[in-house]
Amino acid sequence: MASSESSPHSAANTMRHALTWRDGVIFALNLPIGLFLTLGYTVGAIGGLTAICIWAAACVLAYLQNNLFAEMAGMFPDRSGGISVYAYEGWKRHFAPLGAIAAFGYWMGWSLSLSVEGVALGKLMQQAFFPHVTFALPLPTGHELSFEYLIAIAAIFSAWALNYFGVKVAAGVAKITGGLLVIGLIVLIAGPLLSSGADFDPARLSWTGSSSPFGWREITVWFYITAWTTYGSELCAGFAPEYKNPVKDTAKALRVSGLLILGLYIVLPYMVVGTIGEHTVGLNPVGYIGIAFHHILGGYAWLGQIPVMAAFVIAMMTATADGGRSLYGISRSGGTIRQLGVLNRYGVPGRALTTDMLINVLILLILGEPIAILLASNLGYLSAATLAVGAFVLLRRDRPGLPRPIRLTPVWIPIACALFVLNVFVIVIGTASPQLTGYGGPLETVAGVGILMFACVLWWYRQRVQDKTRIQWRIRDSDGAAPDQPDRPDQPRPRHDVTTTD
Repeated sequence: MASSESSPHSAANTMRHALTWRDGVIFALNLPIGLFLTLGYTVGAIGGLTAICIWAAACVLAYLQNNLFAEMAGMFPDRSGGISVYAYEGWKRHFAPLGAIAAFGYWMGWSLSLSVEGVALGKLMQQAFFPHVTFALPLPTGHELSFEYLIAIAAIFSAWALNYFGVKVAAGVAKITGGLLVIGLIVLIAGPLLSSGADFDPARLSWTGSSSPFGWREITVWFYITAWTTYGSELCAGFAPEYKNPVKDTAKALRVSGLLILGLYIVLPYMVVGTIGEHTVGLNPVGYIGIAFHHILGGYAWLGQIPVMAAFVIAMMTATADGGRSLYGISRSGGTIRQLGVLNRYGVPGRALTTDMLINVLILLILGEPIAILLASNLGYLSAATLAVGAFVLLRRDRPGLPRPIRLTPVWIPIACALFVLNVFVIVIGTASPQLTGYGGPLETVAGVGILMFACVLWWYRQRVQDKTRIQWRIRDSDGAAPDQPDRPDQPRPRHDVTTTD
């Protein structure tokens, strides 16, 4: 029996325009959490100055990519899913399975970061408030279900719940926790200069760290690992149909968040590493956050850790929200099973969010170590980002007649081509040499490839079983243009009807 929410005139029949560009930027405040998660591992391996240069270069590339995504967001302002949808629209005329790979790759990058952040949050909370709780239950996967993992699972469930009951609820919580994070970031950045006990010294940063000499391959692999945090400001595009002004708000959120992240990724590691040193950071790749606050605040270090823990809440909420919308968006486009293309009575993709939550708990129990999960998920995320960059060029060529409220100058076409080639290079080196980090191996690469291949299986199932159509390796556009014909400016825009739950 259908519920009242499934009425064609119900407010739940469309995604609600409840956000502004500021909300998008607040959601993007989760990205420094990615920096917190990778800083310890990266600095310990290649030195603070080298790591900062990698992050700065990646943030500049991310800002350039965000400009490409802003144009495509204007082309599809009513489409949920962000860059995965842009990739699907750009590549479906040429090889449709790439759209499914991009969608699941994007979902994989954001979704699996949820379990990474959950583990780190659990470690921080245990370090700060429950240092004497040491029980651990052995698991068949070879890992132990310790107290920090129970905290992680509870946090994953909480992130799901905050998103399930509407985007405005998530945005409201994000504003509160975002304000707390800003306080924590100010303490970490300004505290070393103001506190007599911090003893900040720039000489503690080096170009080599404590590891053996490294070359361009090691630098490329670490770029590969950290790219999901630096490229991640594109998540603002995932909320395009929920902004009050989808075109302007999406573009502004993308650009402002890109510049904000660039500044934070240079200043924050410089101050933290200069305060406690590369050796301490490397030996405590997650716990160094508490150590830094102890140097600044002394016995009140827990006051500084609370805002960071709140930021982990933002990060997990955002990962859940963006991952769920990615699955929803590609399902509405026909790229995966129908069941994921459904909104609940609160106007959010409830089934996709629930699927996201359950898979993250499973991944957390199987892989466990945060850096191992990142190595498995980065292949999907960078594949999606790369395909979306390529889609910019393809859409310019194949569909010149689609409305472009934001239209970049022609110089951006060679810029997009250069970004595409660079990203492909990073993917090849990163997946071929994860062992250079000292934390990865074939298992993580196989896991990443396996998830992408499973996306192709679901795409095939949607085509053959659910839609009962022939496999379309090259898909005609919904506005009626054939694969080898450009769109005409006078063609009507396609409708995107929305299904609600029973």
